[in-house]
Amino acid sequence: MTTDDIAFPSNVGTGKTFAEPIPAALLDAPLEYILVEHVRQRSLCAAFRRFTQQGYVDREEADAVVRYLRHDVDLHHRDEEEDLFPSLLRRVPLEDNLEATLARLIEDHCHSRTMIEAISKVLAKRTGNARVRLGAGARKLLLAYATSEHHHLAAENGIVLAIARVRLTKGDLKAISATMKDRHGVAA
Repeated sequence: MTTDDIAFPSNVGTGKTFAEPIPAALLDAPLEYILVEHVRQRSLCAAFRRFTQQGYVDREEADAVVRYLRHDVDLHHRDEEEDLFPSLLRRVPLEDNLEATLARLIEDHCHSRTMIEAISKVLAKRTGNARVRLGAGARKLLLAYATSEHHHLAAENGIVLAIARVRLTKGDLKAISATMKDRHGVAA
């Protein structure tokens, strides 16, 4: 199953923006699911750039960002670190030299977690109005996250997912799908 095979009901998000959920059925195709999650993350980065330009975030959107960062991004990192990356390391020959790349991506995740906590604190602040005003430090933080994440996603899409499509077996993908479904609370 791929994203082209999914019929999205009108009341279910397509995963085209960070706030729209990915249909659970796509967990049957874990590489596609991860790719759609990357689209959502790129959407978040675009939103961060917009926030920095306008100098504020509406309260409702700020709350959506915090929920997404704390829940969905955390699940995504676990999907990669606990399932995709170890499965790839079992399948790739030494000449693919993937171990160093995966180690760097895991370091990126650690750095991202630190930035996510700082961003969440900024966006979770409750003020008297319906907007979260962004000072110079907050703007710099959001832009730094967006820039870092764009580089990170380019490596994951261009290297990791490309190799995964070649190296992982149907059995590997089925096992990854099962553990991702369990992690996401979806019946197998």
